[in-house]
Amino acid sequence: MLNKKVRKLINTYPLPDDAEEQLDHIIEQTDNVYERLLLGRAHEALFIQRHQ
Repeated sequence: MLNKKVRKLINTYPLPDDAEEQLDHIIEQTDNVYERLLLGRAHEALFIQRHQ
């Protein structure tokens, strides 16, 4: 479920102005350490996509 939200957010063009905040909120929703790690990688991808 959370992965679907993240994929949808990252694939949105153009990125919403608050994309980082949305992703932070999604990351806060998980209590699984492994999922937090994966979502952190998505945060990095979002940063790279924003600054290309």
